[in-house]
Amino acid sequence: MILQKNARPNLDDMVSELQSMTEEDRELIGEYLKIEKCYRYALREMSARLENLDDNCSLHFAHNPIHHIESRVKTPAAIIEKIHRRGYPVTMEVLKEKIYDIAGMRVICNYINDIYQIVTMMKQQKDLKIKISKDYIRNPKPTGYRSLHIVFEMAIYVDNMQVYVPIEIQFRTIAMDMWASLEHELRYKSPGYEFSDEDKDNLKLYSDQLYQIDLSMQRMYITKIIEEEEND
Repeated sequence: MILQKNARPNLDDMVSELQSMTEEDRELIGEYLKIEKCYRYALREMSARLENLDDNCSLHFAHNPIHHIESRVKTPAAIIEKIHRRGYPVTMEVLKEKIYDIAGMRVICNYINDIYQIVTMMKQQKDLKIKISKDYIRNPKPTGYRSLHIVFEMAIYVDNMQVYVPIEIQFRTIAMDMWASLEHELRYKSPGYEFSDEDKDNLKLYSDQLYQIDLSMQRMYITKIIEEEEND
């Protein structure tokens, strides 16, 4: 399993971003930076737990369900942009209560069943609470996007006090992540480009085809395991 972390924002970039903000925005970011460490601590703790779950599956089932993990803490500029885009007041209360993806992770699994197995194991941990759950695997978006989004509230200790920190985790298979990454690249990284109706239909078609491949590969894996058990 591979752990990938985004680097902390460059100080010069942060200074430039802060200069372009309003005084109200800068005041909020100043308050946020006092607690930013909580989100970083929570990501480290969650990464360790997922590694342990993956190791446990390897030990008991001879299978590593997690292919790799990516994590990041949202930049101050991205936090402010989201608050404005949602039309929220620029306050610390809003940041804590409405912006759930400041700490974010992607957990990329090998098979669809692996995703639900990992989530089931996480639900058994008493200091993890599920705040929001959206299953876009069983109920994909009209675009074809598939992923299981869960916002967990994780208990961590900071300065000898227990606090709950939200972490948004997107669970995907390798195929789902490939589709989502390329669709994002086309949609947001090509200035002025807009999808035609044919493009949209094709993207949905490719998503459906990849989902069928996911199911076929999963059936092949399950058949292999059954045959191995019968031959023992």
